[in-house]
Amino acid sequence: MDLPIPSPDGTYHEFCGIPIYEKRFKTVGPFRFPGLAAVVDDSGAYHIDFSGNPIYEERYPWVGDYADDCAVVKTVGDEYFHINEEGKRIGHNNYLYAEEFSEGTAVIYRKNYGATHITTGGEMVYGDWYFDARSFKNGEALVRDEDGWLVIDKTGQEIRRTDPPDEEYPVSGIVRFIGTESPIPTILKMTEWDAAVVLVRHAEREPFTKGEPGSQKKLTTRGERAAMTFGEKLGGRPVKAYASPMFRCMHTAELILAGTGETDNVCGNTCLGDPGAYVFDDDLTRGLYVKNPTKTITLEYINTGTLLGHYPIKEGTERLLAFLKSTAFQDGISVCVTHDVFLAAFVSTLTGYDFADDWVGFLDGCILFRKKETWYLWWRGKETKL
Repeated sequence: MDLPIPSPDGTYHEFCGIPIYEKRFKTVGPFRFPGLAAVVDDSGAYHIDFSGNPIYEERYPWVGDYADDCAVVKTVGDEYFHINEEGKRIGHNNYLYAEEFSEGTAVIYRKNYGATHITTGGEMVYGDWYFDARSFKNGEALVRDEDGWLVIDKTGQEIRRTDPPDEEYPVSGIVRFIGTESPIPTILKMTEWDAAVVLVRHAEREPFTKGEPGSQKKLTTRGERAAMTFGEKLGGRPVKAYASPMFRCMHTAELILAGTGETDNVCGNTCLGDPGAYVFDDDLTRGLYVKNPTKTITLEYINTGTLLGHYPIKEGTERLLAFLKSTAFQDGISVCVTHDVFLAAFVSTLTGYDFADDWVGFLDGCILFRKKETWYLWWRGKETKL
């Protein structure tokens, strides 16, 4: 399909030599699918449709062209994020630098983390951070670790080592975040308790893309290995497992249980998800999480205490706490696999923890300890008496 092109003086768009709207801009970029173009006028930079009308109200110091129905924008504070074709941001975080999308992925650089690739849903493609990264081309991308440059595929697997790229880049990384194994098994062994309940997010799953429902997402190979290892390190106490009925949670719980050597079946329970102890109308909430960044929606719930289709957050927390306590058994560990949304809501309500700059990772979780008649919640190295 032929699209209008910038005029010879770069102040408007024309088709077959005829202007397609009356307005004039300082500069205009090319129209990109789905029919949107970057422009600059006295109010700032933004995107327009074929009629020359803005598609959103915000104005930025700079905006990029659309690719894969997404565009990069730059903030007044010299940070970057991506927006969709409606002008709504994709993902919750701002970046030190961000590229346009290529083959459904985009390079981003984050302070204190490094460089990686994200999907059009704002999620990491493969789960690792590097000092530097370049865009994917034909399913391969250049990244830099401690030993130099290498080529990876979209699962994050190394294909080969290679020479540094020739092209200059606007940013050079100086940090690389490397995650550590969950401390939960160690904490369980170091702490005296009568019963313990572990509430944990499922293991690493396939990443979401923009507008995609996540109910059928499977665990990655790395996620499966991590869940099995988690279970192996729990050893020494009897273990029972419960999970949200969603496949990735059930599979995580099954692998944890297998790692412990236990032969019992995992018990699926809707308090842990699908819909979860916080949700009273699954139809209302499903679209909410598909159309908006999960972290943004959850932080709104935490900050206001209410959210469409959800119980008041304190009531939902009481419901989940009651269920978790009901799974406890003497001298044993109950592992309950859930989702990041519910774990963040639960922990923040009971401890006041601020999740704005610290989100729930895969296999990240808290522990409920019963010590005699008193319950305590362990999270991020601290115990809170309940």
